[in-house]
Amino acid sequence: MEAIEINLSEHRMINELRYSTLGSQMKRILSAMFGGTKTSLTVKGNQREIDSFLEALVKEKKYMTAYLAYGLNDPRTLNNKAKLSNSVVKFERETGIKWPFK
Repeated sequence: MEAIEINLSEHRMINELRYSTLGSQMKRILSAMFGGTKTSLTVKGNQREIDSFLEALVKEKKYMTAYLAYGLNDPRTLNNKAKLSNSVVKFERETGIKWPFK
């Protein structure tokens, strides 16, 4: 089982390497959410940062699932995209970190 640890406090002092690492970790997490390898996830930071991260991650999966099932221009996909955008704004405001997928 693969173990992924994301420290949102560490990524706050973001540089290109940390941002690249975060993007890579996110890709592995999403891959696991869609049936890839089993993964354990540890997220560190304050409670608001963790909550906003997990909310955005769940919304990212819902958007991707709707996109795969219904296509890009379906109202269900667009609705999920709007919810994802709101969650991403909240995450970026809480953490000061840009969401790696846009």
